[in-house]
Parts: sequence; structure tokens; C-alpha cells
Amino acid sequence: MPKVSIGVSTYNRRDYLRESLKSLLEQTYSDFEIIVVDDGSSDDTGEMVAREFPQVRYFYKENGGDASAKNLAAVKAKGEYLVFNDSDDLFLPDALENLLQPLESHPEACSYGNYISIDADGHRLPTRKKMTTYPSGRILNEMLRHIIVCCTGFIIRTDEFIRLGGFDTSMRVAHDYKLLLKIAAEHDFFALNKPVFLRRRHDGNISQGSYDKVAIIESIISDFVAENVKNLEIDKKVVRHRLARLNEQLAREAQRENLGIEVVRKHLNEALKNKFSFKSLFRRLLLH
Repeated sequence: MPKVSIGVSTYNRRDYLRESLKSLLEQTYSDFEIIVVDDGSSDDTGEMVAREFPQVRYFYKENGGDASAKNLAAVKAKGEYLVFNDSDDLFLPDALENLLQPLESHPEACSYGNYISIDADGHRLPTRKKMTTYPSGRILNEMLRHIIVCCTGFIIRTDEFIRLGGFDTSMRVAHDYKLLLKIAAEHDFFALNKPVFLRRRHDGNISQGSYDKVAIIESIISDFVAENVKNLEIDKKVVRHRLARLNEQLAREAQRENLGIEVVRKHLNEALKNKFSFKSLFRRLLLH
């Protein structure tokens, strides 16, 4: 029984996956297993894994999205703790060692680190940080303020991940943020305040902003607060500020994507309702 299971979801990223698996096998901590869930790849991902990484547990499934692939990895996991790595990202050599260190004295908690951005070829990019020091403890309100915990680079007990229901398989993006809010409502988090992985930016991933993606984030926060505001210590001021910023962003995205003046107006009205700003008011008055 390994201490840690590393779940790697992949879809037609054979060459990136090879680099990712190499980074995992170079960990300074050794008591782990690697589970690759292939979400219906049409390249020779399975053959490559069998040929080059015989120690990896490989599972193929019909294409159903990243959330379903990660959930399957959790079901197959034998480790006490679970951590995920996307097949285009790379773990730094001491990632597992650092993530596990706080849990030695707090085994029911979670821990997380941040990342360094790289391009498609692995060259480092300027990395924008949400903050200079990341919070520990009950970080729910900070999670409502910013997305500060990534699905890659955080660790949780495997049985707790499964108890909470895993990722929402109906969601193509932001399923990790939705679950992380639930986790943050019940568990302490320990921040490492150091990078634990390299996050790859390339044309094949969906990290860039868009109207639909921002709308999903706004919906996740609105629904979570509506369901939990009575039984959790949620800072309503934090929520209003975040919803105002998201609606301002939605207005910009709606304008950029030519979704119509009514859509832009709706989001500016929502932004002003949550938090007054002269900038939003000015943009609203300019609409005809």
C-alpha cells in the first residue's frame, strides 16, 4: 500500500505525458504509485506507457472529460493520500516531500503549493502571483476571493476525496474549483509558499479566459454561497467584491465576443449592484 497515489489524466498528449511521468519518477519521496487514466486518446499513449513506464498503472476509458478521468484515478488509487498532475504539467523533484511534510502532524488536513509557468517547449514564463504569502488554516474566504489552490499541487486523503463526491463530471472546466470550495469549507489547508509544479501554457489547454469560463466561475460562487451562507462563516463583503469583479470581466468578455449590448449591460448592472465603482458606472452610461 503506497502512501500516495498520483493520478494523471491525459487525452492525446503522449509526448507531454512522457515528460510528466519522468518528472514524477524523479521525486525525492519514493512511497507512491502513478495511475494514468487515458480519457479516450487516439494516439499511441497506451503503447508508450506500457513500453517506457511499465511501473505505471494505466487505465483506458471512453472519452468523458477530465473530471471523469480524475475520478476514475481516485477510485483506482491504493494510496492513503491523493494528488493529481495534468499530463502537460511537471512536478518539481521535491513536490511530494514538501506536500506531505505538514500532514505528518495534521493527517486530516490538506496542503498546497503554487507553480511556475512554462511555455509549450518548457521555457519559463513570467508567473503572475495572486499574493506573496499564501494563507493556511480555514481558507474558504480566501478561496472565494481568489482561485489560489490548483488541482495540481494539492494533496488530500483519498477516502475524503471520494466521500465528498469527487469532481462534477458535467463540467468541462472549473470542476476543480467547485470541489476545492467544498474541501475548504471542511478542512484546514497548509500553504507551502513555494512552487511544487511547472504549469504548461500552450494552445491545447483551456487556461485562457472566455465568457463561458468566467460565467461558470461566477455561477459556482453564487450557488455555493446560496447553499452555505447560513451554516458557514462566509464573508459577504468578500463575496460581493468577487462577484462585482467577475461581472465586470463578463461585461468585457461579452463585448469582446460580440454577445450584444444587453448582455454587457446586464453584467455591468450586476457589478454595480454588488459593489459600486465609477469605472463600471461610466462603462454602463456609455452603452446606448
